[in-house]
Amino acid sequence: MKKGHIVVKKVMNSSSEYDRYKQANLLVLKNIIVSKNLIERLKPITQFAPSTLVTSLVMVLTLALTACEKTPPDYRAEVTLPEYTAGDAVKGKLLYKDACTQCHQLTPGLNKKGPQLLNVYGAPAAELEDYNYSQSLQETGWTWDAETLDTYIADPVKVLPDSKMLSDPMPNATERTDIIAYLSTLRAPVPAEVVNPDAPPTE
Repeated sequence: MKKGHIVVKKVMNSSSEYDRYKQANLLVLKNIIVSKNLIERLKPITQFAPSTLVTSLVMVLTLALTACEKTPPDYRAEVTLPEYTAGDAVKGKLLYKDACTQCHQLTPGLNKKGPQLLNVYGAPAAELEDYNYSQSLQETGWTWDAETLDTYIADPVKVLPDSKMLSDPMPNATERTDIIAYLSTLRAPVPAEVVNPDAPPTE
């Protein structure tokens, strides 16, 4: 590791923050290299074009090439808590469909306005690497159990003023309990290739 990277790592809170910083810088460097290569390749057809047009063309092509580079889907660990039975999960599913599906879905890697919610019950808050959480949620240290989910669903912005969850408050405690019961059923095993990426593929 280079000296500059060591200094940066020391002032960051965790190795995961440093890894994200390093990955971002590598992507910037890669984009610069791509841009330089494009400039060389475009010289024969742009030598008589205005420089501003050439610059714009290079930027568009660079963005187009790098737009396909997405953060790999992240997975929460399997749920270990028992299902929450204080509410009605069947009613909760209907409430979830009406109140939550505009911003949330259940497929890893396909986040919408909010993060996907598979295996969310019992998981640490702000855990997924492929979603950009608010700073305040990252700093809560919460685990998504019945208590924290109830508090947050009741009025997200009141609890965390910079929350990205801008849904209307849900004052009805029974409805919140039913939604939490449904969320506790959203569980699935993590794919083997994610758990152990170095393992040989199974036939």
